[in-house]
Amino acid sequence: MSNLLAGKSITGPETGRLIINGEQYVNFVGFNYLALQADPRLRHAAAQALELGQPWSQMGSSGYGGGDIALDDVAAAGASFFDTETSVYMATGYFCGPVAVEAVRGRYDAIFIDELAHFNLLDAAKISGRPYSTFRHRDAGSLEHLVKRTKGVRPLVLTDGVFATTGAIPPLRNYVQIATAAGGLVIVDESHAYGVVGIRGRGAAEHEGAEVVHAGTLSKAFCGQGALFPCSREVAIAVRRTPPLRGASSGSLISAMVCARALRIVSSEPERRVRLHELSQKLKGGLRQLGLEILDTPAPITSFTLSSRAEMLHLQQALFREGIHVLISNYIGAGPDGTVRCATFADHTDADIDRLVGSIKRIL
Repeated sequence: MSNLLAGKSITGPETGRLIINGEQYVNFVGFNYLALQADPRLRHAAAQALELGQPWSQMGSSGYGGGDIALDDVAAAGASFFDTETSVYMATGYFCGPVAVEAVRGRYDAIFIDELAHFNLLDAAKISGRPYSTFRHRDAGSLEHLVKRTKGVRPLVLTDGVFATTGAIPPLRNYVQIATAAGGLVIVDESHAYGVVGIRGRGAAEHEGAEVVHAGTLSKAFCGQGALFPCSREVAIAVRRTPPLRGASSGSLISAMVCARALRIVSSEPERRVRLHELSQKLKGGLRQLGLEILDTPAPITSFTLSSRAEMLHLQQALFREGIHVLISNYIGAGPDGTVRCATFADHTDADIDRLVGSIKRIL
């Protein structure tokens, strides 16, 4: 990330508009794709939680047989959204990998993980106690080679559903074929796909038509806090009694109530996701017409690189002077010079997209 915002004050929700040092910018930086942060219904859910006397944090009583109305409600909302028996609400998206890997313990012998997978998946592999190796990014051939080389071993494949920096989606159906042929399975971190990818917003696995185990944070598209692991009731009981959940906080019950409301809003308003997709594809198409290499992905993430980091920084600074905020990302998969990453939000307008594309054309 560049130091463009060093010393500056950022206020307001992270959506298509952002207030920086008291001035409004058209914003293409962030992760809250469905632009729910300022939705009064979520604010009402938080206020209702306070009125009910819900504590900000609660220990994991469910791991010891207890329960809570807020946790039960978000679990039910998650189950309805993902069409599963239930779901487990977790305090943080960083639990996605460890919880999912723990949930399938006994069904795999070795782990194979995309070289650019999120840190939570890598850490899950490390603490599993099983051997693990990395395969080339989104490369089914590389995965198949590694699995075949370890003949007789049941593989567990770990990957992001949407990679945060580029918006890329892996060939999940190929991964599933490779894993199941060897008696294994696939786990997908759907954090950047939940709510925005797939016909019902259930993630990259839905988009690809792949049967996988999946989990994801609610802090991206749903603009909440915490994460979900959709699963059966039997699996939910088991994972609540095992690390990392048993010894950890159940998370904010206020956030749980907000997330439950967000899940129901997104489920009942598919037009929000459809509009986001239209805006994202409009941006990708406009940048392709400028001759930029833009990945074909349904995710609301549009990234590109220029000939040098200096040129990308010049573009970012020139756009900022015109009231447009974009990011130079150095996150996983960005490459040594970084990449220009533009997030699309559901409250962007067609004029916002035209303004960004027109400005980039003029500056370059």
